[in-house]
Amino acid sequence: MESIQARRRKNKKKIAVLSSIGVLTVIGSTLAYFTTSDEIINNFKSGKYQTTINESFTSPEAWAPGDTIQKNVKVTNTGDVPIAVRASYTEKWIDSNGNEMSLNDTNGNTAAIINFNSGWVKDSDGYYYYGSKGNKTPVDPTKDTNSFIDSVTFNSNINASLSKTVSDDGKTITYTSDGTGYDNARYILTVRIDTIQYSSSNIW
Repeated sequence: MESIQARRRKNKKKIAVLSSIGVLTVIGSTLAYFTTSDEIINNFKSGKYQTTINESFTSPEAWAPGDTIQKNVKVTNTGDVPIAVRASYTEKWIDSNGNEMSLNDTNGNTAAIINFNSGWVKDSDGYYYYGSKGNKTPVDPTKDTNSFIDSVTFNSNINASLSKTVSDDGKTITYTSDGTGYDNARYILTVRIDTIQYSSSNIW
């Protein structure tokens, strides 16, 4: 049988081994890297994009050939970023019978003459650009364009479309509108304004 002293020596070896393992475990738990973390917050606030179209126009009640009516329309940059501006328009005549008419009479006279302002250049795409498309003139914040149109004139040379009536005694001749002419008609002018953020590399 194993003596008591022999057993004591074995137990001491086991205790020594366990103690060594315990020490190694403690040492191993202290081997960690120093770390830190932080963040930086950057706020980006976009500029306000806003434009206002200002028009000055009073519709005439009895527009007659030779009369010129003021019509002003301009754009104001009410935002924070520069803009580019272009304009286009359409026009039509409606006779007193409600039918659309030609813009020119039988002699080729243009019934309504639009008087454009300088500073707007018509490009090959049909649009009128503020400044010119090549120069790409910007409208800075708080600034405005000059008026696209200055006025509209009813051509004094326009032909009337009248029917002639002679009295039975031949002494009285009456000319009456047949409803297909420019008298008692409506001229409708529609102006469209486009704006875009100004860029030296790209405008439309």
